[in-house]
Amino acid sequence: MPTPEPIRRFVEATNEGDTEAFLDTFTADASLTDWGRSFHGREQIARWA
Repeated sequence: MPTPEPIRRFVEATNEGDTEAFLDTFTADASLTDWGRSFHGREQIARWA
């Protein structure tokens, strides 16, 4: 089974260290939780990254 396109883009951006491409994989209202800390929206996710 091939990797879904959004996941492939996320992994490629992460591996390339491309912060803008990484952030582009999230919607404006995305949420991310990391070890009990929550980040909402691209601005907070950018600070987390």
